Amino acid sequence: MAHKTDVQKNAARIVEWLLDNQSEFETNGIEESSIPAALGLSEAEATRAIDHLESHEDLARLPEALSSPPKFLLKPARGWPEIVSKASERKTSANV
Repeated sequence: MAHKTDVQKNAARIVEWLLDNQSEFETNGIEESSIPAALGLSEAEATRAIDHLESHEDLARLPEALSSPPKFLLKPARGWPEIVSKASERKTSANV
């Protein structure tokens, strides 16, 4: 079982990556299966981190219709605007 802080660290890495790919994430969504390779995580590590983010309503998994095996798109959920706002504040304060 992964240590809780590892899950949170991986979740933070995923959030940073999603912020870097914000336009695609907010418009079309990001395939969940692309996350492990993009961040150098195992599939299990990525799944646990995405589960963590989904449970906090930062992102949502949307099933792709008629995909076999099942595939999921990651899209922003209720908590995403707050993440974007905090990231924007960090960038603004870093540029001062």
